[in-house]
Amino acid sequence: MDDNYYSVQYMEDSDVTVETNYRLNFDADRTCGYVRVYKGKMRDDDELYEIYQELLECGLSESEVRDRQSKVIQEIREGKIDVTF
Repeated sequence: MDDNYYSVQYMEDSDVTVETNYRLNFDADRTCGYVRVYKGKMRDDDELYEIYQELLECGLSESEVRDRQSKVIQEIREGKIDVTF
């Protein structure tokens, strides 16, 4: 089992990139990852502008991390997280 969950999803309709990075199988009294939203499409040579971040507590399973990521994406689509300037 991989000890890290990493995902990058570009949402063309909103022109944002959702990046999720989480350390699995690690239990401590702190955060173990995040879901970040950047304006535009993520490229290696670009410095992106972060517009939202949600920290994830330790002890989550991979499916729980995916659920949190999906929740952020859904909130962007519903307008609950403002990604416009």
